Amino acid sequence: MGDKFSVADAYLFNVLNWTRMHKIDLEKWPNIKAFMGRVGARAAVQETLKAEGLVK
Repeated sequence: MGDKFSVADAYLFNVLNWTRMHKIDLEKWPNIKAFMGRVGARAAVQETLKAEGLVK
């Protein structure tokens, strides 16, 4: 939705993060994998994932 981070980006990250639980490899979709990397690297996202026990 443009070049600014939005609630749609946050929600898409959350839904796509379920691929890990279901062991779906995102290698076939490099743009999605890159999106996950960019959003996952955000400080607020890392803080939230740690608070929820999803990463260490």
